[in-house]
Amino acid sequence: MISKTRVLVVDDSAVIRRAISDLLAGDAEIEVVGHAANGALALQKIADLKPDVITLDVEMPVMDGLQTLREMKRSGFTAPVIMCSTLTERGAMATLDALSLGAACYVTKPSSSGTAAESIDSLRRDLLPKVKALGGHHNRYNREGIRKPSLSGSQDSAAATPALNPKEPREGSPQTAPPPIASHRVAAQPRARQETAPSSRDKAISLPRAVQEPKVGTPVTLAAKSKSSSKIEAVIIGVSTGGPNALAVLLPALPANLSVPVFVVQHMPPVFTKLVADRLDKQCTLAVHEAVENETARAGTILIAPGDFHMTLEKSGPVTVVRLNQKAAVNFCRPAVDVLFQSAVAAYGSGLLAVVLTGMGSDGAVGCEQVSAAGGQVIVQDAATSVVWGMPGAVAERGLAEAILPLEHIAKEIVRRVGAQN
Repeated sequence: MISKTRVLVVDDSAVIRRAISDLLAGDAEIEVVGHAANGALALQKIADLKPDVITLDVEMPVMDGLQTLREMKRSGFTAPVIMCSTLTERGAMATLDALSLGAACYVTKPSSSGTAAESIDSLRRDLLPKVKALGGHHNRYNREGIRKPSLSGSQDSAAATPALNPKEPREGSPQTAPPPIASHRVAAQPRARQETAPSSRDKAISLPRAVQEPKVGTPVTLAAKSKSSSKIEAVIIGVSTGGPNALAVLLPALPANLSVPVFVVQHMPPVFTKLVADRLDKQCTLAVHEAVENETARAGTILIAPGDFHMTLEKSGPVTVVRLNQKAAVNFCRPAVDVLFQSAVAAYGSGLLAVVLTGMGSDGAVGCEQVSAAGGQVIVQDAATSVVWGMPGAVAERGLAEAILPLEHIAKEIVRRVGAQN
């Protein structure tokens, strides 16, 4: 018998509470165990009900969503939180603040455009998979007694990162690359290509035994063909659920003199991606901004795909330029990681380092197959530091990852691989 994911719904609007509760209760794998109209009531019910997942509004009386997250962290509550946000700049900013405080991800509330049925259907497609994936991930850690990322998510890793001065290069630049951090090698057999839509549940991935259960925090390098002769010309990154916090740890740790461009696809809608880029630009020594059409790729620049646009790369004489389009969603996503990765292979060939971070589904796996086939390199975030080990797990399952690393080690590994080839 499948254990149901137990959800607490927190929103000051009775209408929204009912809409979310009815939507969730209609799924046989989910049980709504309680409701709360504000954060203070929510904290009491979290302690009593011990839900697997919490949906949380931002703006509420008595105690708002941000203060609720702070109190959850202070009280040691670790159930993953899904923020319910409006698709506005104010809503996006509040959501990003919530993510930095430990929320796992977010969904956007139904908008006034379109019919009520269309709005509920859109929320259902967005919310149900996240509830199931996060609930399954949370329960797996509880069941197996493995250290689970705390409510603060990747920010715990950030605490171990030295204070950043954006005007000064850091140690560990390509000129002073650190030694390899992987501690051992295990064999992984590639599986046949398998194109699948994102699963509604964070299913266990069938990996080789040595890869499936590495010690928590232990980097793993997989046996793979040597690509040491390939010069890295670009870094491509794909990330989804848990991405803003992961990027806030990874990208500021890259040095100002990184000698290649970095391209990022983060599954997010318009407004959100612009705000994420602006925040990261203030934290990073590298320049970060949302990509624009026909922009020339430059070393030391991080370009983030804008929400609702696929980002592709195209050679134009001696330079690489960015192209944006609104073609059909891929893996139910626009921007999609596979779209970027596949175009990057055409532009850079074997000169790619692909990085897949936390996220639901399998977006990026097909692209990584092409990166690997072209002679490029692939590394992924490990399960212990991922909010959901869907995307990186799908790459590892196919035997494509040369290294499976804790989030806080990935920047050093990027620097090492870029520096070792220059």
